[in-house]
Amino acid sequence: MLQFLLKRKSIIVIALLFLIAVTLLARDMEKREGSGFFSPLIISLFSFPLEISTAFLKKVYRLGDEYIFLLNLRTENTLLKNIIDQIQLENQLLREAAAENKRLRELLAFKKKLPYPVVSAEIIGRDPSGWFQTILIDKGADDGIQRGLAVITPRGIAGKILEVYRASAKVLLLIDRNCALDIVVQRSRAKGILQGRSQDRCEVCFVGKTEDIQIGDVVVTSGLDEKIPRGFVAGEVVRVNKLASGYFQEIELRPAVDFAKLEEVFIVKK
Repeated sequence: MLQFLLKRKSIIVIALLFLIAVTLLARDMEKREGSGFFSPLIISLFSFPLEISTAFLKKVYRLGDEYIFLLNLRTENTLLKNIIDQIQLENQLLREAAAENKRLRELLAFKKKLPYPVVSAEIIGRDPSGWFQTILIDKGADDGIQRGLAVITPRGIAGKILEVYRASAKVLLLIDRNCALDIVVQRSRAKGILQGRSQDRCEVCFVGKTEDIQIGDVVVTSGLDEKIPRGFVAGEVVRVNKLASGYFQEIELRPAVDFAKLEEVFIVKK
């Protein structure tokens, strides 16, 4: 309706000016001639159209006010939505900062308890091919990192240094098929070799069928490797098969470390 009025605003303005002029003329005649014949007639003829035009103008003004109100309301809604989005973003950043601070405090407390000198490092890359379970850390030869050193977390051993560069190093994770580690079952002291399976599991090899291995047993590093100290948790036994063919048991291990959530690690400088 507003567009209709805007298109015909010239006609409306002329008509209104005509009505106003006639009305003023009628009132002027009334003042000069008293109660003449034409004055009441003119007034009666034009008073009704004037009332209609006045009511029409009031409606137009009211519609204009409502239109402006709706425009202002939409602007305010957009502004409020932007404010809400900004607050949600700030809350997300604050939650992430709080989680990081908590994680760093836990890492610092863990570092203080270690009997060995360690270097903290952050993960800056992962193997994109999917063929190898490796990560890249931001510490290298400049920080005293050497091939074969143990890479640990507060939950247990994550792997060992595979390649060293000047300012970074590649870590071979425990779950890689090329990773082998001397381990011992904490409860029974049975020894074996832990080997990755390229998934979220490892297997313990070369454990004789007479050895006492049970589901739930904790497996730790044996210390037989000169660069990897003893006692770091490798994982928990989740499956044992003593009826397998051959001389050894089939032992499946769930690693202690959640490799999908690794962000910071320590390198043990034994």
